[in-house]
Amino acid sequence: MIHRVKVYDFNGNFIRGFGYRGDKDGKFNYPTNIAINRKNGNIYVTDTQLFRIQIFSKDFEHVMTIGGNGNIPGRFARPKGIGVDSDGNIYVVDAAFNNFQIFSPEGEVLYYVGEAGTEPAKFLLPAGLYVDEEDRIYVVDSFNKRIQIFQYMK
Repeated sequence: MIHRVKVYDFNGNFIRGFGYRGDKDGKFNYPTNIAINRKNGNIYVTDTQLFRIQIFSKDFEHVMTIGGNGNIPGRFARPKGIGVDSDGNIYVVDAAFNNFQIFSPEGEVLYYVGEAGTEPAKFLLPAGLYVDEEDRIYVVDSFNKRIQIFQYMK
């Protein structure tokens, strides 16, 4: 069954799933990427075909939705990878805009990094993002065949 997030234990045993196809809160249209907030356990899901990020509590209850279709800061065209830093800021790669946007824990757009290009901090079809325990932000820069690393400074 697609349009769901499925949860498994470390042995590969299915625990539960959440979400179904739809456009309301808690529903999905092709969820593609996920991140977990290390501090509070919140779950961040890239809902690709609805151009948004949905945030759920560790108990799988819908908390908030950010984004939507558009070409202004705070909106997405092709949201892909997602990550969360130690302060709860949310990072979302957009393959169409060749950048990543940074949102506050409350979902307000703070900043964006990147544009099309081959120089540092420029991207060609970024496809993934990960934030590690040291708040380093790894961005998969597909067509440039590299991973760019940034550092969140508190």
